[in-house]
Amino acid sequence: MSNYYGRPLYAHRVPQGGDACDFCNTSPAFKGYQCENFEFSGLPLFRSGSGMWAACRKCSELVDAEKWSSLADRAVRKFVKRNAVPRQEVPQLWVQFTEIVRLFAEHRRRLA
Repeated sequence: MSNYYGRPLYAHRVPQGGDACDFCNTSPAFKGYQCENFEFSGLPLFRSGSGMWAACRKCSELVDAEKWSSLADRAVRKFVKRNAVPRQEVPQLWVQFTEIVRLFAEHRRRLA
């Protein structure tokens, strides 16, 4: 589900930067992951070729264990709770978060 600009629903509510988790918006951020830039719905994630993706302690545990489905589920639950998303919009939101997590997993830089 998109708004009339073609942007993902609720894209304007997703925080950018700061000391919060980029997955679930929990503060404080605990760990950062270097990530190559990628696009979601035609919009680049970072202003340059790469950037840092922040994660809270719980989300970083899920990233390190590569539990992508659990990470997307956590992010959606937290987002729905913080933004009072109508129930009928949750499935589409879950699809969007799952895609963002998939793209993050594909583009994150692994330490050698």
